[in-house]
Amino acid sequence: MLLVINRGRLASSACLSQAKLRPGEALLRPLQRRVASASTDSIRSYSNSSPSSWQRPCSDPLRILFCGSDHFSCASLRALHKELRQGSDQDGGGLIRSIDVVVRPAKPTGRGYKVLREVPLRILADELGFPVHERDTFRGWDMPRPDGDPINLIIAVSFGLFVPPRLIHAAKYGGLNVHPSFLPDLRGPAPIHHAFLLGRPHTGVTIQTLSPASFDAGVPLMQTPRPGIPVPDLLDLPGGNQAGGEGGGGAHPFETLHNQLAAEGARMLVETLKRGLHVPPYRSCLPGADEQNRARGDFRSYAHAPKITPADKQLPLVRLARAAAVRSRVLGPLWARARVRKEARGKKKKGGQGREGAPDGEGARPSSAVVETKRVIFEDLEPAAPRPEPAKEGRVRWVVQKRPGSEGGEAACDEEYLGRYLPGPDKTSALVQLHDGSWLRVGRIKVEGSTSQPALSVLESLRAPEE
Repeated sequence: MLLVINRGRLASSACLSQAKLRPGEALLRPLQRRVASASTDSIRSYSNSSPSSWQRPCSDPLRILFCGSDHFSCASLRALHKELRQGSDQDGGGLIRSIDVVVRPAKPTGRGYKVLREVPLRILADELGFPVHERDTFRGWDMPRPDGDPINLIIAVSFGLFVPPRLIHAAKYGGLNVHPSFLPDLRGPAPIHHAFLLGRPHTGVTIQTLSPASFDAGVPLMQTPRPGIPVPDLLDLPGGNQAGGEGGGGAHPFETLHNQLAAEGARMLVETLKRGLHVPPYRSCLPGADEQNRARGDFRSYAHAPKITPADKQLPLVRLARAAAVRSRVLGPLWARARVRKEARGKKKKGGQGREGAPDGEGARPSSAVVETKRVIFEDLEPAAPRPEPAKEGRVRWVVQKRPGSEGGEAACDEEYLGRYLPGPDKTSALVQLHDGSWLRVGRIKVEGSTSQPALSVLESLRAPEE
């Protein structure tokens, strides 16, 4: 009787409901109907297959290979550990039999790269007592066999390393992935960042199968119901100007949304396993048009969420003042490169004299202008309107790197342009004009090799000469 009541155990209640009952077991039918009704009611809380046609398939106890790295993946591992412990307290075991964890090797950090920093998932896995395997490649590696039995499900959450088809096909139930977006929208490694950058009003979580062909191309099995989890408008919140800062005395909105999606993904992952959605044949939860595009591999109608690089923080590449202010709150301080003219005088002759008989200084070589390129970091950004009263305008010669991610030296594809600025209303900040004509208020600026200073005084020092 207990096996039927516990609807969280797939190998017991689900399989028993599909078996042919012996005559003495007919009394169990009403109870099974109540269990099935409760299960179908819970399906309505997430977007997936229709309750009227749904039937939970049988699943073997799961021997999971969990692949992850960061705090987002830690939430899913904790949820699986909780489910494992609850199942181990019951006769006959539960949904999960074992969990092995795969992490990337520790990375050298700090000055001189002498300190190895473990990924958060490694620390958590050690605390929970799971076997841990460090891999930077799966080439030539075979999955472990807990208690002599093969792994039958791979789960990858914010892992960053492609799980090869050889391993996916070797697991009886293939693999699952927790992705924090409404797939196929925002495919890629940075969906939370791009949800902010693209101004998405809501976002959610998708549980998908691991595709043996490419990242984020599996079958979506479950999604957060629309409209989803609200994405905060960072410009409407007090404080929290920079990424990772404090917003209104609490956690930064990016961190808050990240934690919400991590918790949502962890709950949905366990729910997916309890419902047996990981058992083939898979049923996509996407509506018709989206599923047709996904099946064809046609993602042109959806935004991509590529990895964030230093080039994404380059201010001159941002065309809108509002977008620049949001970008600084999500990614951290934005930067640019400016041409700086530095006056240099020639060396004097030894003895403190210039030409013979001339006093000091008269014999020095004529001054010449040396042009340098300096990296400039912008702080405290807000969209603004130009001052209505007349103001003294200045210009700075900016250097734009047209090759994304190209950080080294002067590239042939670099482009220069003169950018306008005005004094801010407080006489210490500055208003900087972007490509579309909008104005961005900049509170402070830090030039490489110096400390942070009021923006107006820094821009005046970078001011291009009148032509």
